Amino acid sequence: MTQITSIILPFFALIGLGWIGGKFKIVSPDGMRGINGFVFYFALPALLFRALATRTPAEIWQPDIMLAYGGATLLVYGGSRLIAAKMFGLDPASQTLFSFAGTMPNVGFMGLPLIIGLLGPEAIVPVIVALAFDLIVMLSLSLLLLEGAKHADGTNPTGKIIRGALTNPVVLAIILGVLASSLNLSWPNGVDYLLELLGGSAGPAALFAIGVALVGRPIAEKRAELFAMSLAKLVIHPLAVFIGFYIVGTVADLEAKAVLLLAALPTAGNVFVVATTYDRYIVRSSSIVLVTTAVGVISFSLFSLYIDPIVGLLTGTTP
Repeated sequence: MTQITSIILPFFALIGLGWIGGKFKIVSPDGMRGINGFVFYFALPALLFRALATRTPAEIWQPDIMLAYGGATLLVYGGSRLIAAKMFGLDPASQTLFSFAGTMPNVGFMGLPLIIGLLGPEAIVPVIVALAFDLIVMLSLSLLLLEGAKHADGTNPTGKIIRGALTNPVVLAIILGVLASSLNLSWPNGVDYLLELLGGSAGPAALFAIGVALVGRPIAEKRAELFAMSLAKLVIHPLAVFIGFYIVGTVADLEAKAVLLLAALPTAGNVFVVATTYDRYIVRSSSIVLVTTAVGVISFSLFSLYIDPIVGLLTGTTP
């Protein structure tokens, strides 16, 4: 219970302060975009690059996480897409966004600072491994499906998607961090301190920006769809990842805790950004971010409270 009051609630309180700043117009929409730009282009890439570059390749290469987390995420994504089509009768583009919202956790802006606060800096590598899968595989897959629906006339969007993924500053930071680790690169202390300063600011700034972004978001009329997406993200996704780790079998305690907590995170804000870009499923994509973030205050707190016995079921250490 102490970790909830001393770590988790202060993090969500930062989101609340951001909401207050946006609600009372202390922070304008332009100000929010500036904070987001700082986090996305500077602070978060610095955090990711430094975390990977200072690890050995053996520490970074974790195929069990890719298999357990990646396989579970793909299964939930496919199942959600089927439900969106058969139960709710959504068109292909909306099916993609429905599935994307049910499987894309808010890692960069929420998960990294939260999980590091709970488990320590050693947890950052497994989180980044899972984040890399989300950005390189799941985001690219969703964009390809959306572009395929948009260009049903036969035009080929693959090159555009690949270029977009490789120029994403977060993806670039991951690639360059792995490269620096492989080459065992070093740099002056001043550069390292700059990266540390930038990386340390990513969490507070990102959490505050989430709060500002939640102001004024409407709740979708299609409550059944919203409930299904929320259930997929906050319950089914972490459960599927647990089963994935159980099947894979070779799992370390810290890695399992970090990735399971990651899977239990609320929906990432970039789901709404993608929906806006393609002008599809916008209100419900906005609503799912709002609802899962609000519910996540309780669900993530409870999940983190019981993470030790949950992981004990995997590692055989539960009494």
